[in-house]
Amino acid sequence: MPQHIVRLIVLLVVFFATAVAAKIYFTDDSFYRYGHYRADSVPELATGKPKYRGPAYCQACHTERHVQWTAGVHKVVKCEICHTPAREHPETEAKLPIPTDTVKLCTLCHEKMPSRPARQPQIVVKDHPYPHEDRQECITCHNPHAPSIGGLKPAVALAAECAGCHGADGKGVGSFPGLLGKDAAYLAREMKKYKAGARQNPMMTPIMQALSDRDIDVLAEYYAALGDKSAAAPDNTGSSAVVQLTAKCVGCHGAEGQGVGVFPALTDKDAAYLADQMKNYKSGVRQNPVMGPIAGGLTDEQIEMLAKYYATSGAKSAAAPVTAPAANAKCVGCHGAKGEGVGVFPALAGKDAAYLTDQLQNYKSGARQNPMMIPIAQGLTDEEIEKLAGYYSSLKPSN
Repeated sequence: MPQHIVRLIVLLVVFFATAVAAKIYFTDDSFYRYGHYRADSVPELATGKPKYRGPAYCQACHTERHVQWTAGVHKVVKCEICHTPAREHPETEAKLPIPTDTVKLCTLCHEKMPSRPARQPQIVVKDHPYPHEDRQECITCHNPHAPSIGGLKPAVALAAECAGCHGADGKGVGSFPGLLGKDAAYLAREMKKYKAGARQNPMMTPIMQALSDRDIDVLAEYYAALGDKSAAAPDNTGSSAVVQLTAKCVGCHGAEGQGVGVFPALTDKDAAYLADQMKNYKSGVRQNPVMGPIAGGLTDEQIEMLAKYYATSGAKSAAAPVTAPAANAKCVGCHGAKGEGVGVFPALAGKDAAYLTDQLQNYKSGARQNPMMIPIAQGLTDEEIEKLAGYYSSLKPSN
């Protein structure tokens, strides 16, 4: 037999002998005792500490978030996917991190890709209206725990609920205190006291109880960040003063005084009647926990100005379709009381009615994707959409 064949056979024998010896040496004695795995691994795993504890582990301490999460489409995304493994938390582990780069995190699932199912909300990152050049975080507008139940309100929308008493600029109205420039921690602490009932107020308590702790923190940071941007003294003369005074009224009576829900319209009332009723609230002849302090913070001159303003507003709007429909209340938080747009949210005033109708219908059908607009549009009837479009098209653009 040729020598090179002999050497090849020897090499093969050595290789297979080494392989058999290695298998015998390295194979655990418990392997294949129960199946194709190491039997001793079962008790080892059973006595180990799990890294991932599951959403049920978080429920006891984070009930509010757990309820939101289970009601939303994000219930398929487990807590520890975003917050890292719980391990020994909270006994020995530090507080789990709250993601700060939400743009990077959210786009892992929501950046538009051809391979993703069309039913999954997707965005083209560079065209998305919220990150923009200043790269606002996704959680400015979206609730990561429950986007399907309305999401988080952005700070400007939350602040719109406060404008009636604290002013659109946060400087305070009458006896209601200013908020701008206050320390964020102080504001959050006091708002949470109202929420918990530690501070009692018939107006503030129900408002705060309707907000999550995160909403309160967002509001506090928003007003603290306003700082001295509006430090100039307000104009107390002429028509601009009347507009400033109406900031006390829009929360309940609507941007045009048309009334909202159970709160009555003001635009169809006589000026003398309106003035008399506000003075009755001011003096205490009429008792109301909301109107009493508002009227009490007004001078008689300011009451007369407001009464004349709303009485004449009714006459101006009677012949034109400019009275805001009730559905308008869903829009003012982001698009402004006059459709002028707020921050990154676009202006609607003066836009073509057909265009506005088409876009709202697109949101309603899902042809246009936006996690804030879709649930709003789906809550509107076709008639309400047409009324809204006609109303905003009739308004004069602010610029």
